[in-house]
Amino acid sequence: MQQRPSFILFMTDQQRADHLGCIGHPVLQTPHIDALADQGTVWDRFYVASPVCMPNRASFMTARMPASHGVRMNGIPLDKRNVTFVELLREAGYKTALIGKSHLQTFSGKEGQLKRPDTREGFHKAKGQASEAVRHDLASYRVEDPREDKCLPEGPYYGFDHAELVTYHGDA
Repeated sequence: MQQRPSFILFMTDQQRADHLGCIGHPVLQTPHIDALADQGTVWDRFYVASPVCMPNRASFMTARMPASHGVRMNGIPLDKRNVTFVELLREAGYKTALIGKSHLQTFSGKEGQLKRPDTREGFHKAKGQASEAVRHDLASYRVEDPREDKCLPEGPYYGFDHAELVTYHGDA
């Protein structure tokens, strides 16, 4: 019987690709990551869809660009209507888990801080559900609220059977 591969994916923010010992950085020492790299796969050409955290994580999860999945900046949650690669793994029989920072939902426990610009003179501003290109229904996921010690969303959370989210990583 052929054994299926296991996957462990690490995602960091604001880390240059060449800042790892396994890539050859002359000063930085990353022995634990290097040990994992010795037994796994290391890509030397990996490009992000966005330099901003939430849009890039949403793109990673959906294999779609920000304009397609709707997360164009921090503070816009990934709508649950988007299919993630984790859901596909789960459907194929894999056990899935997320430990750490998800950042697929808002992370400050506050309402969004960005205000929409005023409608330009001579233009009509749509109201209600028609004011967005996509209708959002986010009722089933809680935000990554820093006021909670541990955020344990009910699964499957974006396809993860088990999720333990790190909070207190936003602008509280």
